Amino acid sequence: MKAGDVTLREARIDDAAFAADLETAVRPDDPQDPVIYEDYWRNPEANWKVERFIGEIDGMRVAYAHQRHHLWETPERYGGVTGDLVPSHRTATRIDALLAAMEDRSRADGTQTFTSWAWENDDLRVGALAKRGYREKRRQRFWELDLVANRSKLEAMAADSRKKMREQRITVLTIDRDDDPEKFAKLWRMSNEAEQDIPTTEPYVEGAFEDFMKWMRSPGLRGDRIWIARDGDAILGVSMLSYPPKRGVVQTDWTGVARAGRGKGIARALKCETVMQAIALGVDKVRTDNDSQNAPILHINDTMGYRRRKDGIQFMRAA
Repeated sequence: MKAGDVTLREARIDDAAFAADLETAVRPDDPQDPVIYEDYWRNPEANWKVERFIGEIDGMRVAYAHQRHHLWETPERYGGVTGDLVPSHRTATRIDALLAAMEDRSRADGTQTFTSWAWENDDLRVGALAKRGYREKRRQRFWELDLVANRSKLEAMAADSRKKMREQRITVLTIDRDDDPEKFAKLWRMSNEAEQDIPTTEPYVEGAFEDFMKWMRSPGLRGDRIWIARDGDAILGVSMLSYPPKRGVVQTDWTGVARAGRGKGIARALKCETVMQAIALGVDKVRTDNDSQNAPILHINDTMGYRRRKDGIQFMRAA
């Protein structure tokens, strides 16, 4: 398959590291971990179709592109498309050709609306998307917390949160210390509930328990670093940081609170535990991201001392 002067072939598992390297080269401030990429590629999500392609010029790998979408469980059919190149070969014309090729694959599957992401300061990519008729739909806020500069404030905030949890008889612990044999099933159900309330344009589709467990076993996560909040038999919240095994910045992988647990300070308490643990492990900074309309978590980030980075922008156009 051709995309302009780039020849596309199906990606193999051993191309995962190249994809991580490419994205790191394009945006060195956001290094991507090849170990996490390979694990993700090896463990496809049960209810998604994903097609990945490597682009070559004269036999040399220079591009990575993919199209992905749910296995149509809702009337609205959104399909994600993307493509990029190593900096030495990165041009608007080639990005346009990669997007066109992925759109063709996605449209053939029945996609009705294309969606693609770009950093707000990536003028080349933003321009290519605009030229193809994409328009901004949503923004994702990205943040960084300096654990050294904010240590004293975080310690005080953690102490206050621990006191509030004790007063409400809510137990905060890492999931490896929880002896409930149903803990992961409960955490999966709670996470699905919490995810339903995150602002989004695309329709919510519940994640399968099988996929949830693949996620829990991913290389960046560990049971002794996944913090949960319990009230008796119920799991009310979770927060966890992903620690890249080879390359990258420690960052929040997920924070969620059940509807029954909201308004109790659980999200703040859990996030405080994750960053206090990171400090103890010698980490100097952590990152997170949230939908730009998710007011409660944005407020927590701000009060903890997180500072805004550049936004990610979701663009859409009709297929």
